[in-house]
Amino acid sequence: MYNKNIQNLVKIFNEQYNKVIGNLYEKAFQINPQAFRFSDLQNVKLYVLELNRDFFPTDWFHMYLVFEKNGNNEIEYINANDISFYKDYSDYNKESFQKNLISNNKNYDERDFIFSIGLTVFIEYLELSEEDFFQRISIQTLNLYNQMRDLVSKQAREFQKHSNLSAGYYAKNATKYAYSLLDLQPIIDKVNDEDFTYQMDQAIAAYDQSLYLPSCATLGVALETLCKKLLIHHKDKVKDSDATMLDKLGERLKEKNIINYKFKKRLDICYKIRNMASHTSPGIVLQSDCHVLISTIHEIVSTYYKDDFK
Repeated sequence: MYNKNIQNLVKIFNEQYNKVIGNLYEKAFQINPQAFRFSDLQNVKLYVLELNRDFFPTDWFHMYLVFEKNGNNEIEYINANDISFYKDYSDYNKESFQKNLISNNKNYDERDFIFSIGLTVFIEYLELSEEDFFQRISIQTLNLYNQMRDLVSKQAREFQKHSNLSAGYYAKNATKYAYSLLDLQPIIDKVNDEDFTYQMDQAIAAYDQSLYLPSCATLGVALETLCKKLLIHHKDKVKDSDATMLDKLGERLKEKNIINYKFKKRLDICYKIRNMASHTSPGIVLQSDCHVLISTIHEIVSTYYKDDFK
């Protein structure tokens, strides 16, 4: 309906958000960019709610910005005009009611809700041409900057609160708190292995506290666990005396045609990263090194751990 100008409005908010980061939080952003979930519109999904005006007379047109990998600033409309939505309205407060509409059949965590915007007050802007929209909305820029400053400050405090907690706190349910690129809980559930779960919990707990060296080393151990389980599943015995480093495990998996050549090369890269982290070789273990291991773990389970995997 108003798609283009709604997306333009979000882009303006995003520009002000990143301006705040550049002015006040540049160092924090460099250390942990994932804490600032509105910095990249590629990972933002827009939910526009049309609510019943009898229950929401002044704010019936509302939008939530949600962190979603590859959301691409795309819009999904939810029409909640029908009275059937409001049978139990008295049981909800306004915000939880709206979030429930969005979270239905979605796996969003509370932290994935970045912020919301009442669009009712912007309707006259949304109906304009793009050129007129940008001319009219420019007078709001200072106010938008102040709003985004408050949001960035809140996210920075939230991340600081998490980073000050002990690793043991995160390890109880690491994927709930991890500022990671992929949703790891389905992977952990699919593997369903106590050792692997513990390894991933510890690795992500370290990652969340910017301890990338131990995180990288532990992710390497978790990847080795996956490779051994894959060999065992294909009736290949893994003895305690066998070499269980990633490069050797990768060779065995490739020799038995369990994995393809391309994935073998990925394991070789992971082996080098893991080896560097485990033996504190020269060079800095970067956050991106953890991402390589996490994405490889995600892919090996998604590709080779079938539904009948035990």
